[in-house]
Amino acid sequence: MTKTTSMPIFKFLSTTLLLFFTVVVSANDANEPKSLRLGSYQELVAKHDTKPLVVVFWSITCASCLKEMATIKEIHLEQPSLPIVMVSIDDSAEAPAVLATLQDKGLSDLESWVFAESNAQRLRYEIDSNWYGEIPRLYFFDADHKRRGISGKISKADWLELLAN
Repeated sequence: MTKTTSMPIFKFLSTTLLLFFTVVVSANDANEPKSLRLGSYQELVAKHDTKPLVVVFWSITCASCLKEMATIKEIHLEQPSLPIVMVSIDDSAEAPAVLATLQDKGLSDLESWVFAESNAQRLRYEIDSNWYGEIPRLYFFDADHKRRGISGKISKADWLELLAN
């Protein structure tokens, strides 16, 4: 009597491959930046209305923004319950590069968005009529959701002071 072992091996390999592809697809879907359109910013902020929040506007071509990400990563590791939302002002066609940058900087687990409005100036105005597009641009929301906007790279000490207030 001969035994064939091909069926158990086939079953094992097919189950392993199925599991692998499920994990890869789920990870890719979860990390894709969402499209920021008119009205999206208000939804983003409202979703976090019961606690402090930081929203960071940045670009893949902004050297200061990329340097700021080291501080953001430190803050995120030290205060993992603090919602930090990364919003790229790059065009939505740049979403793969945005995701790659966030992965490279160790921030791909943060909620992320990318501008998806043809009129970026109108979208910036809806976010903050006093913001003219300079980046990095950070908005610190306290527990009552009073907002404070700051342009330019800031130190970790400044981050901590703003988060304490």
